[in-house]
Amino acid sequence: MGVVASEKGLHMVVLPYDSIKNVKKELEGHYIELIRNDDSLKDISLRIIEYFSGKEVDFNIKMDFDGSTDFELKVWDAVMGIPRGEVRSYEWISKHIGFPKKVRAVGQALSRNRLPVVIPCHRVVKKYGDIGGFSRGVNMKRLLLKLEGYLIC
Repeated sequence: MGVVASEKGLHMVVLPYDSIKNVKKELEGHYIELIRNDDSLKDISLRIIEYFSGKEVDFNIKMDFDGSTDFELKVWDAVMGIPRGEVRSYEWISKHIGFPKKVRAVGQALSRNRLPVVIPCHRVVKKYGDIGGFSRGVNMKRLLLKLEGYLIC
């Protein structure tokens, strides 16, 4: 697992891999200077570890959205409103934010989410319940949904 923060807030989360090499590869280009003893990084790291142990975690923290579009921010805000253990469709998100014809754009915005779990894009599925895609693959998406108590058929 890896986390990157700026003075503005949390910038990036890398979900656990089986190798630190894969975490470092995903983090490339997202930080200038490695800060080893930053309390805010320790705090978010502990929250993510608690999440993976199955606990309900409050991710109400400062986030750095530099480089994000207004549309992405609307999508991510809607996704943060999906309760733990529930899912919504890409179509539901597009209608909820006032862009009913931009279902594919919702998927693209979710694919650019640098804060998985904090912005729970894994809670967004296809219209008829098919699990859909996820940046770290459908097995990770299934794991996250299962951790939250969502029954996957």
